Amino acid sequence: MRPHQRARTSCAIFIFALLLWATFHTSVHAAARSRIAVVDLEAQGKKARSEELGKVAAQWLTTAFVNQGRFDVIERQALRKVIEEQQLGVAGVIDVNTAAQLGRVLGATYMVTGAVTSHRQGLDLNVKIIETESAAIKVADRLAAGSVGALSKRIGPFVAQLVSKFPLRGFIIHQKGNTFILDVGKSVGAKVGMQFEVYREGEIFKHPVSGEILGVEKISTGKLQVTEIQEKLAFARVVEQKTDETVSVGDNVVSIGAVASRKTGPIIGVPSAVGTSSALRFAQAWGLVGSGTGDFQKPFGIAADGVGNVYVADTYNSRIQVFDTSGTFMKSWGQKGTGSGSMTLPYDVAVDGEGNVYVADTYNHRVQKFDANGVFLGHWGQKGTGSGDFYFLSGIAVGPDGAVYTVDAKMNRVQVFDNQGKFLRSWGSKGKGSGDFVEPMGLTVDESGNVYVADSKMRRVQKFDSQGRFLAAFTDRLHYPADVAIDQSTGNLLVLDAATALIWEMSPTGQSLRSYAGPGKSSGRFVKPYGLSTDGASNVFVADTGNSRVQRFSH
Repeated sequence: MRPHQRARTSCAIFIFALLLWATFHTSVHAAARSRIAVVDLEAQGKKARSEELGKVAAQWLTTAFVNQGRFDVIERQALRKVIEEQQLGVAGVIDVNTAAQLGRVLGATYMVTGAVTSHRQGLDLNVKIIETESAAIKVADRLAAGSVGALSKRIGPFVAQLVSKFPLRGFIIHQKGNTFILDVGKSVGAKVGMQFEVYREGEIFKHPVSGEILGVEKISTGKLQVTEIQEKLAFARVVEQKTDETVSVGDNVVSIGAVASRKTGPIIGVPSAVGTSSALRFAQAWGLVGSGTGDFQKPFGIAADGVGNVYVADTYNSRIQVFDTSGTFMKSWGQKGTGSGSMTLPYDVAVDGEGNVYVADTYNHRVQKFDANGVFLGHWGQKGTGSGDFYFLSGIAVGPDGAVYTVDAKMNRVQVFDNQGKFLRSWGSKGKGSGDFVEPMGLTVDESGNVYVADSKMRRVQKFDSQGRFLAAFTDRLHYPADVAIDQSTGNLLVLDAATALIWEMSPTGQSLRSYAGPGKSSGRFVKPYGLSTDGASNVFVADTGNSRVQRFSH
């Protein structure tokens, strides 16, 4: 190619890319959504290459991202044109850095790449979502299937799980009194109780030589919490306002934490296929022995609400402490006592879909209900053996219908209440048979309403339907199961064993798949752990009771 031809071509590419960037840059302000693009995946294996499954899977992924409605998805023809003109190659050669470079040309916030591998057992789809600005892999996940047809059917739920790991973004569009109206609603996953960070854009930072826009200053103005939800709107109130700043119409909002929930009751939505996530890995630990802010005295219970809050039953300090998913202290309430709002040795905590918090106030023989800010709403129960009474309230969870499930370690039974404390039903008694218990400590409820009870001294987890009908017992390798949770990224059951200090991952049929942690005081190990919770964002939280701390694991 002659020099003047190369110059014209380069100029044309630059103008095209600039126009494309401008188009997508404008759309982000109009739609308040991040842009995402899916490149052709690498095809590995004879079948994958012969059927061009890399291109096929990329089209499936593109369609699934469009259907989620959370991103502006870049049209694939425009994407291919830029790849060709930039000579970035074909499927399989677009690495992380190249994908980030391509994303910057396109004006995309995220790029999706990966590979489809065929083998004797079927197919593996490995997906990486790369943040353009940092060239960092934000999400990496795997989907396995026995056939091409099965893979195509699982793409939708798989992408739904990927999308749940990204925050919601929008704007404040109106103010009415103390209520702010946001342009995010049910259609994109907003929920009552969800919190948003509020910020405005400040100075634009440009490269002094090239003039390239490198970023924009973000000035935090406060936090909002959603109180009412509509299809495309959310109504919220200020829960925190920065000094010398004002939350105003036109400010940007971004959800704090992921868009989903365990002891809230399971996530409402489509679960991913079993076996699509990688193993758990230690992420962080926080807390010291003590009674100060962020300290613990033998915390027994924990619940993550899926929107960025982690509630800890700080048992021997007789209080509830709240943190974000990174361990930053947010608030606390409660003190030792018998009055409303006071508590004595609370053993567990749960959160419902409205953000209400339920505390197993164990030594006061009652359940207490609070709003998301710790304001006392009511209580029920007393010491006794009758319906609605408690003797040793050891665990609490909330079902998908809002019903409150409790387990009593001394009465050896499960009791179910509505969210106002009205007794609905109970089952169980002391014994070794199916449906009987000996010192049950924890429980959880899945999205179908099935109840899993850690029948601790019988070394098993028992599964029931919502009416208390026995379904199954899981006993494989358990010694003293103290709590249970559903791993939303896999659909598998997680069992916390206090005796062995292990987290056991079990299939839905009760087969032990693998274990994590072990006894000890170092990071990633436990001493007599009793509390377990998941948040729907691939995080698992453990109340490491004997070490008086919280530990977080993630996929």
